[in-house]
Amino acid sequence: MKNKKLIGFIAVFAIIIFYVVFAVLPLPTELQLLPQWTLDITTPVQENSSALSVLPFKLGQNAGYFTHEGTLSFIKNLNYKATISSQYLIPYEKNNTTFEVFNNQGKIEATIQQGGFPYVADDKIFVMLPGGSGFEYLDLNGKTLQRHFHTSPITAFNVGKTMTIVGFSDGKICTFDKNMKEQYKLEPGGSDIPVILGAASSNQGNYFACVSGQKSQRFVLYKNEENHAKIIYHQNLKKSIVHQTLIHFSNDESTVYYNDFSGLGIVDIKRTKTSHIDIPGIILDIQESPVANSLFVLSRKKQHSRQIYTITILENKLHKTGSFSFEANSAFILTDENSLFIGKDSKISKLLISKE
Repeated sequence: MKNKKLIGFIAVFAIIIFYVVFAVLPLPTELQLLPQWTLDITTPVQENSSALSVLPFKLGQNAGYFTHEGTLSFIKNLNYKATISSQYLIPYEKNNTTFEVFNNQGKIEATIQQGGFPYVADDKIFVMLPGGSGFEYLDLNGKTLQRHFHTSPITAFNVGKTMTIVGFSDGKICTFDKNMKEQYKLEPGGSDIPVILGAASSNQGNYFACVSGQKSQRFVLYKNEENHAKIIYHQNLKKSIVHQTLIHFSNDESTVYYNDFSGLGIVDIKRTKTSHIDIPGIILDIQESPVANSLFVLSRKKQHSRQIYTITILENKLHKTGSFSFEANSAFILTDENSLFIGKDSKISKLLISKE
């Protein structure tokens, strides 16, 4: 009886998601989102699911991994916070000096003795050091492979496939190659108050970009040429933002996106042509699918005591074809080829992306 009730609840939730998506998406669009399943993360972990390919999630005070088939592989209830990637999960508390590193199968891979706040990206493990102006890059034995200190606090930190970029409150940027060897020390400048609010690199490492400064805030795009970085585009933003901001490069390095005061700034890198899409709230994540060169943008806007999340859908990298919103305490999005996963509080839903 209990299983029947759960199945019925999941079916209703899937129908709601289906209705919301298709009620809001413009009818002329050829992009379709077809519900596949909905997982309740409060259900027991599926036995033997650890042998399957898994995907990471973090919702509220829970983090872990789930399968493509819609089963829960591993979940950890958090006392404070956690950092998670496709490879590792590290829960931590405010004054931790010891971190347990879980792999994506839910097994403890290592225990690291270190003060500060951990951060994982794919298979890389970092610790942001007390004081906020330095970090260490560690192996699974807790050995320091790279240590970097600066005179000002870190305000942006992004780990790409081939480059890591660190921005500081004094407006300086430091970049590292895929082996964490220091490359460049840069200062974009051009603003009355220097600070780096966001930074990221492209997958192949040929480009990187940042949003910098207050009063005459700028978006700056660099080309990573042999032994030096060259500014190939910059734009003064109409109004400054005061929070950390997201920058995202498309997988093929043709387009770069950034969150400005009113939405999404888009730069065609080859033609240095710009466009803009209004999006409500702060952009939290951008996920890409090869289907119709589509992008899914997750943003959050607070309305009094409510949190409203919006997923905006773009085709061919820059044309908005629809959006839908929902109220939640926490949410995430994740794409994997032709699948879109949407997390909402204690539920994760899979939708198939197709163009017909």
